Parts: sequence; C-alpha cells; structure tokens
Amino acid sequence: MTTSRPDLATELSCYMPMWDEATEEFHNGWLTYRTDDPWFVRLEIEDWPAPVIAPRGVLLDGLGEHAECLSKPDRTALRAQPSLDGNHVLLGITQGDLLLGVFRAPADVLTRHVTGFYELVPTSEAMARIDWDAVIARLLAA
Repeated sequence: MTTSRPDLATELSCYMPMWDEATEEFHNGWLTYRTDDPWFVRLEIEDWPAPVIAPRGVLLDGLGEHAECLSKPDRTALRAQPSLDGNHVLLGITQGDLLLGVFRAPADVLTRHVTGFYELVPTSEAMARIDWDAVIARLLAA
C-alpha cells in the first residue's frame, strides 16, 4: 500500500493469482484501488491487452452471487460469480455482450482484498466524497 499526505490519495495494490478457465494457464493479476476514486477497482492481468475498471461492488457481490457491470460495446467490463466448488470466484471479462475470457481466482484471497478496499473507504465515506454540484453541472452541460 502506498500512503501519502492526507490531502493526497492512498493507493492499495494487491496481487491476485488467476487461472484462465479455458486453458488452465496461470496468470499474475493485480487489483488496484485508489481512495480518490473510491467506487472503482482496476484489474490488470498478465498478458491481457488492457486493464478492466469495474465497480468495487461487483467484486463484493460476486463473492456470493452473479454480479456484473454493464459496458458500452467498445469498453471492457467485468462479471463475477462464485465457482461451483465455492473455493474460487470466476471473473469474466466482457465487451458489450461478448465474453472475452474467464479467469478463476481464489475466493479467500479476493475476499481479503475486497474487504480491505471497504475498510480503506467505507460506503458512507465514499458517498461523502462525491462532489454532487460538479456532477449536476456536468449533467446540465451535456
């Protein structure tokens, strides 16, 4: 974890061992969470062409049930759900309705990381970080 002055963001990067469901090939994965963007987690997978940015709630919900974020056809998104054995979480990377790949990650490791994200910035604190005036101004300008 990288910590800094109180007026700057804190970044938590976590290692995630992963296996490709189709080939059983092992991949190193990293989850990165920043306090200045408390709603989202960045997932990077070794040998995968681009990172996936997903709501942290998808990872939390995916520990116990099917969860996903929607994406535009040209953007990657994430689906998460427990595996049948209960020891892993399946992370599917999508682009629109197309499933690009599915990776298996240990449920206990993912649980520990996601819990850490919520300890770092609880939901109530994340809500307080939203500058609603700026959000409304952007919506009215569009």
